[in-house]
Amino acid sequence: MTEPRAPIAGRSRAVLVLLAGVALSLAGFFLARDARRRQVEAEFQAAARDRAESVIQGFRHGLEDVLVLRSYFESSDQVTREDFDAFTSLTLSLHPYIQALQWLPEVSPGNRAALEAEARRKYSGFRFFNRDAAGQEVILPADARFHGVAFVSPYKGNEVTLGFAAEHLATRQQALERALRTGELSASGRIRLIQEQGNQFGLLVMASVRSPHGPSRGVVQGVFRAGDLVQKSLAILEPRGVELRLLDASAPPSESVLHAEPSPLPPEGPAKSSPLRLTREFELAGRRWVVVVTPGPGHYPLAAGWRAWGVLAGGLAFSFLLAGYVRTLLAGQAQIRAQVEARTHELAEEVESHRKDARALRESEARFRQLVEVMGEGMWVLDPDGNTTFVNRRMAEMLGYPPAEMIGRPLTDFEFDDDIPASRRNMAQRREGISAQHDFRFKRKDGSEVWTIVTGNPVLDDEGRVVSVLGMITDITERRRAEQAQLQSQKLESLGVLAGGIAHDFNNLLTAILGNINLAQMCIPRLSPAQLYLENLEKTVHRATSLTRQMLAYSGKGRFVVAPLDLNQAVEEMSHLLGVSISKKVSLRFQLQTGLPALMAEASQIQQVVMNLVTNASEAIGEAEGIVSIRTGLQVYSEADLTRDFPGQDIAPGAFLTLEVADTGQGMTPEVQARIFEPFFTTKFTGRGLGLSAMQGIIRGHKGGIRVYSEPGKGTTFKVIFPAGTRAVDFEPEEAEVDAWRGSGTVLVVDDEDGVRTVAEALLRSMGFEVILAKDGMEALERFRSAAGAIRAVLLDLTMPHMGGVETFRELRRIDPGCRVVLTSGYNEQEAIQDFLGKGLVAFVQKPFQSTSLAQAMKKALEG
Repeated sequence: MTEPRAPIAGRSRAVLVLLAGVALSLAGFFLARDARRRQVEAEFQAAARDRAESVIQGFRHGLEDVLVLRSYFESSDQVTREDFDAFTSLTLSLHPYIQALQWLPEVSPGNRAALEAEARRKYSGFRFFNRDAAGQEVILPADARFHGVAFVSPYKGNEVTLGFAAEHLATRQQALERALRTGELSASGRIRLIQEQGNQFGLLVMASVRSPHGPSRGVVQGVFRAGDLVQKSLAILEPRGVELRLLDASAPPSESVLHAEPSPLPPEGPAKSSPLRLTREFELAGRRWVVVVTPGPGHYPLAAGWRAWGVLAGGLAFSFLLAGYVRTLLAGQAQIRAQVEARTHELAEEVESHRKDARALRESEARFRQLVEVMGEGMWVLDPDGNTTFVNRRMAEMLGYPPAEMIGRPLTDFEFDDDIPASRRNMAQRREGISAQHDFRFKRKDGSEVWTIVTGNPVLDDEGRVVSVLGMITDITERRRAEQAQLQSQKLESLGVLAGGIAHDFNNLLTAILGNINLAQMCIPRLSPAQLYLENLEKTVHRATSLTRQMLAYSGKGRFVVAPLDLNQAVEEMSHLLGVSISKKVSLRFQLQTGLPALMAEASQIQQVVMNLVTNASEAIGEAEGIVSIRTGLQVYSEADLTRDFPGQDIAPGAFLTLEVADTGQGMTPEVQARIFEPFFTTKFTGRGLGLSAMQGIIRGHKGGIRVYSEPGKGTTFKVIFPAGTRAVDFEPEEAEVDAWRGSGTVLVVDDEDGVRTVAEALLRSMGFEVILAKDGMEALERFRSAAGAIRAVLLDLTMPHMGGVETFRELRRIDPGCRVVLTSGYNEQEAIQDFLGKGLVAFVQKPFQSTSLAQAMKKALEG
């Protein structure tokens, strides 16, 4: 009765195994399908979010051009049509999505005739008008008050808008009223553009322009092509299979679609409805806008995918095979029992052998563990789920944990949130059996970051399945910091070279302008009304010269007249000026160390550094109460200290005078700290962005260094160091009375700029000299030889093509050792005369020069 039960029991167990396998296969299918859907949703959300944010930011930045134009009008008492065209030309060339920029003054019966007369001087048929329902022009009544288009740029293609009244259309009237009422940007609904050939819509953006006393003078208006603006915002992103629509939520539904951007990628299937969708709303220019992103046809499908079906098919196949195997196994149970009994005796004999092998294995494992613990690289072992199963001592030290505290914790506990997606992709590759090496950032226990090179290798069992992941970790934090410091140094050095070159070329232009002003002043009577305008123009050129000096200061080639300086005294002398230059809610505290050695520097440059640091500290505090501390001291830095505290700055070790300015303000983010020394970068609306960059050039020119300590909400400290005990000699000629001085003889003028040669010739002739001109060094040598000793002096430019000033000077002295050479350059004297020291250079005049400085240099060259 017991014999038939064995096959029945075997079949029952096989069926149970099969049912369990089917259930697990279905569970695996649904899990794989859901994982696939989550992955697709995540990829779509990332692509959609990037595009929505890029469009929003592009929209905000694009419309700011209207605010820039308004600032230009509000900063000027009167803007002519030529001023308007010159100012807007650069904006239009850089931003092709702008159809036109317009100026609409407030027109009343009192000023209408003057406005129309002024416009007709250039456009004879100008008049203010609107259009009736049939589109015909209608001249506005004489007593009407409105805002009409007086200026438009570009004129071509937009000429039909000149004189058009903004109050004609309801959408424009609503935007105009909102702009005048709020003083902020105001946008219209969508409009059809004049020159648009396709289906692209546009919009009008207006901003009220107010006079200094408050009343409105008119509005500035920008006409924007919505499609071009959206496409420019998306141009920086990698193409993805998504469609984007920009909607005006403030408009009726029939007029809400401002632009629809199709997918840049070709369809990968038929268009189907998809639950995937991302919507971003934002408010700008008095209207509410909506960005809607959806998948393109065939992109981001939510179907189960081949992997889920593969899991199901593989699971079912494995279940059938396993069920068959169980049935066969149970059928041979009796034979297996006999074999087990036969093997029992054999295993007893093998146990002793295995015991010996285990002892040897434990000894080998102990040696291996000792090797792992003392090795210089970090070792990290994870299970396939990413949980830590082992770390060696070096790995734990890198992250600041005891080894036992890391065991059992997931890898993500030691990563920053931004790096977790990349880490999961790496772990997925390891689980698929793929080895790789890459740079990765881990989070230490104290929250700081450590950069490493990770070499990850999957550990497989005999069946080829991944049972763990072995990672070898190399700490490269210091090396990465050194590379970043070197990159920052190279970036600033390149910007310095660019700023110095621009300043040098600009000084040539200023030389021609300033020289011609002086010549004009000589040619007209002192009581002439034109003298006042020439003096104003001369002052403007001097202000331009100060800007070039700031650029030269940033490049480290500024003009420094060094002398022994008491740093404490220089700070104390500025205390009153500093007190009135900062907010009354900010207190100044001085901590000046006594007995400091002298500082070899130019006092005005050091005071500029102090002034920039203190005013920036006050502005960082803002309207709140706070403290600005100024501290001086003396400190010795080794080469290692300088590398650590002042990375990327070429400073020799030694003793340094220190100047620290600390504030209790809002602090700076790392992104702002990385850019504060770039020329023209500023966080202030009215700033030029030259203060800190020029200050850095001054410090670099004095062989010093600067470091910034700042955290958001914790204030900022600037630390500046200058070499102590180093003396430098800088020759600055004394001023002399040269107004009535006259010269005689012939002067050879050598300069590659036509304007500089012309001005120098006229100034020298006004002093009584005959002048010979040469445009480069080669021509100068020919003229010098042909003159055969008649030339009394040479006015020589430092930088020229074909043959530079240094080589020309050397050849002139070889021809005539007694040749008197006056050097001229846009760089400062210390920088320019380095290659001429001890070689017979008699004088130097810096560009831009005027008649007095040139006469002083010539008098010194000829009379000593």
